[in-house]
Amino acid sequence: MTAQQVEERIEARVQRRQILNQDDPPLFLTLIDAGVLQRPVGDSEVMRDQLDYLLEAAQHPTVSIQLVDPRCLPGLLGAFMIAELPNGQPDAIHADSSAEGQFSADSSLVASVWNRYEAIRRWAYPDHMSLKMIQDARQEWI
Repeated sequence: MTAQQVEERIEARVQRRQILNQDDPPLFLTLIDAGVLQRPVGDSEVMRDQLDYLLEAAQHPTVSIQLVDPRCLPGLLGAFMIAELPNGQPDAIHADSSAEGQFSADSSLVASVWNRYEAIRRWAYPDHMSLKMIQDARQEWI
């Protein structure tokens, strides 16, 4: 990855974060593998910063963060996003693989991803329990 590609990805991430601060922010439901709380990515400071960001984001009234039991097998198939679009537009998905991401509004693919989301959500801890788990993990990274 080139330095320019890294910069572009950082800029895109910063812009995505701004979405939560707009006047009418979208509902943002996220399911995160609970195993990431113990999986070091960077040093302790990086881990604390990441967990602090999750705790901060969870304070937004339109954000729900739920940790998913690490034994949830449907969650191992890769990351994805589902966008419910306004004005009768069809839902769209973005699915990640190790090589690239894929956008699609194909109704059968979108339905399949929705089913996967629901299967994973059944393994998710409630919001309040998830936030407590994040807070506890943050203390372990001191």
